[in-house]
Amino acid sequence: MNGSARVRALLAVTCAAGALGAPRSTLGDPPAEPPVPVVDLHVDVPWQVHFKGRDRRLGEGHARRETLVAGHYLGIVLPIYLPDQARPEGPQIEDASAVLATIEAIIAANPVLLPLGAARAEPGKISTFLSIEGAGAFAADIAQIDRFIARGVRLISPNHAKNTRLSSSATGGPAAYGLTELGKRFCERVYDQGALIDVSHVSDAAFADLVPIAAARGAPIVATHSNARAVANRPRNLTDEQLRLIARSGGVAGLNFHAPFVNGTSEADVDDVVAQVDHMVRVAGVDHVAIGSDFDGGIVPPRGLDDASALPALAARLRQRGMSREDVVKIFAQNALRILGWRPAMEAKSASAAGGARP
Repeated sequence: MNGSARVRALLAVTCAAGALGAPRSTLGDPPAEPPVPVVDLHVDVPWQVHFKGRDRRLGEGHARRETLVAGHYLGIVLPIYLPDQARPEGPQIEDASAVLATIEAIIAANPVLLPLGAARAEPGKISTFLSIEGAGAFAADIAQIDRFIARGVRLISPNHAKNTRLSSSATGGPAAYGLTELGKRFCERVYDQGALIDVSHVSDAAFADLVPIAAARGAPIVATHSNARAVANRPRNLTDEQLRLIARSGGVAGLNFHAPFVNGTSEADVDDVVAQVDHMVRVAGVDHVAIGSDFDGGIVPPRGLDDASALPALAARLRQRGMSREDVVKIFAQNALRILGWRPAMEAKSASAAGGARP
């Protein structure tokens, strides 16, 4: 089973989870629903291990081994984060290789995590996927992104907190550009190689520049960890028009658990997260909202969502408010898996004819 087939297998698991009804109770108590599986589009443990010195065995933080299991994680996207301040001259492409090696060491040290590109999904194991957060270093040679995509990188943001030679940032200060001409070629190359652009950190101008590029390639627009700006007015969040454009493209916006991005203040709770979900679903539709927690990314999590083990509490709250189990499973896993399994149309067609997709 190759990489795309593994995603299809995970989708089958989540489809079954969405269809499952609550088991019958023989004791007269209300039946408990089966756990909702989670596929998280952004968990920053590689940053903690590579740059902050955390032990690779994941014994601390939001995404510990035991919290991932308790949270019913089925899949996790581990970012190759390249901090703007990694070097005085800025991050280099070789830094991405070093962080990737750290990710491989994290996976090797935690048997609950399946290896990158594992041939199949396994019960009780968490499938691992890759992204790159802050790819400005690749302005030095955009062709170098090909080898990272070949290693399994699925999602790539052209900048982080600062403007780069590829793109202006949502938090980078005034800029006279969105995507630069080099940045546009970079995004085209990413799509052509079979990966997706992550808009979570780009400026509004860069988002607008990306829309026709993605449309020309039939690619979904993805914001791995951004909320609705109408609910929390932060530049890292998405406008309603951007949410609608993401939906039109078939993409997703991953719900971020950082309190200032949830309700605009330094403190939030589960009900504030539910308010974000309500708005994002109302504007974009339930097929276009996912989980992108940003756990271990220096965030202030909402009360009641203190770590990865609390995802069942959020699922339960959404069910209590009337959301169907099927829709909760979409938000928690299926929508993320759909975009992780995306391939360019010609490649997908060729792979289908050959009996499988490219790993």
